[in-house]
Amino acid sequence: MSADADFARRLAELVAFPTVSSVSNLALLDHVESLVLPQGAKVRRFAEPSGEKANLLISIGPEVEGGLVYSGHTDVVPVTGQNWSGDPWTLREINDRLIGRGATDMKGFLGCCLAALPQIAAMNLKKPVHLAFSYDEEVGCTGVGPMAEWVGANLKPRLAVIGEATSMELVNAHKGGCIGWTHVLGKPGHSSQPERGVNAVMIAASLIEEISAIYADMRSGPRFEALDPPYSTIQVNQIEGGSHGNILAEHCKFFWEMRLLPGESFDAVLNRMFGFANKLEQGMKAVDPAANIRFDIQARIPTLAPTGDAALEAELLALLGCEQPLAVSYGTEAGIFQAAGVPSVVIGPGSIADAHQPDEGIATEQLQACTDFLIKLADTATR
Repeated sequence: MSADADFARRLAELVAFPTVSSVSNLALLDHVESLVLPQGAKVRRFAEPSGEKANLLISIGPEVEGGLVYSGHTDVVPVTGQNWSGDPWTLREINDRLIGRGATDMKGFLGCCLAALPQIAAMNLKKPVHLAFSYDEEVGCTGVGPMAEWVGANLKPRLAVIGEATSMELVNAHKGGCIGWTHVLGKPGHSSQPERGVNAVMIAASLIEEISAIYADMRSGPRFEALDPPYSTIQVNQIEGGSHGNILAEHCKFFWEMRLLPGESFDAVLNRMFGFANKLEQGMKAVDPAANIRFDIQARIPTLAPTGDAALEAELLALLGCEQPLAVSYGTEAGIFQAAGVPSVVIGPGSIADAHQPDEGIATEQLQACTDFLIKLADTATR
C-alpha cells in the first residue's frame, strides 16, 4: 500500500496542524469542514467556553435516531524534548510506516474516517453515520463531554466506535481514571521547634501513607481478570514542598492518580481520602486556623464496561476477524459516551506502544484495515 492512498493524504493534512492540547484546534476543524461539506455532511460545533477550541460533529445520512458514531480526538501530545529524526509535523513514509506526531494517537483514525467518508456518503443509508472529533483528550478527556451528552440525548446511536489504537482489535472494557493535586498549607517555623508550626511536607507524607494503604486494599479487593493488573490502582507520582532544610515547610503539593475497575466508585475512594484529610486538618488548625488541605480534582475519566449486547459484539468480531474482545488498563473517551447512554467500544489502528513516542508511526496496513472496517460497519446502516 503506497502512501498516496486517501487515508495517507488525509493523515498528512491532519498531522500538519500542530494541535497540541495547549493550542487551538479550530484551524484543523475548518479544514475538516471544507472536506466534508461538499459531500452533503451536516456539521455542528460544541465550543469551549473560551472559544479557542471546539468539538466537531459531522453527520451523514437521514436525520433519525440510531446509526453509528466514529469518534476520535484532534489534540496530540507535545514533541518538546523528544529526539525526532525529522519534522514531527510533516508526514513521511519509512518502510510502509507513516511517521508524524499523532499518526497513531490518533489522527490515523481520523484520517481513516475522512478517507472512508466519500464511500459512506454514497451509500443508501437508512440510519446516519456521525464523525465526532473532540478536543483536550490528552489532558484528561475534558473536552468531549458536552458533545457526547448531546449525542446521547438527541441522536441515540446504536453504537459509538472510539478509535484509540487497539491494533484493530475489539476492546469492550477499560479502567476509568481520576487525577488531581492535593495542596497542603502549613505554618512555617524554625525546625528546632516543630510543635510551634505545621509542617506541610510531613502532613503530605501522612496523606501519601494513607493512599498507599488504599492501594493495598485495592490489591486485595475486586478483580477483573481481563485487565492488567486485574485490580484498581492509586499512586502519587509528583511531589513538591518546602523551602529550606531548617524551616518547617509552609507549602507542599502532590499529584495522585487512580485507575478503577468497571463498577468501582471514584467517590468511595475520594471520600476515604477526604475523611483522612479532615482528621489531619483538625490538628493543623489547632496550631494555626489558616492551615488547611485542599484537593484539586482535574479530571474524571469514566470506566468502560462491556456493552452486554452479545449479538453486537459478535458482529464486530466477525467484521474484524477477531475471536474475542479485549480489556485494557488505560482510559479513553468511550467511557464518557457510555455514561451518556451510547453503547461504546474501542477499535482503532496502530499500537498504543507507539503513542507519544519520538518518530511516532503507524503501519499503512493498519490504516487500510481501519478504513475498510469503517466502510463495512457503515454498510450495516443501509439495512
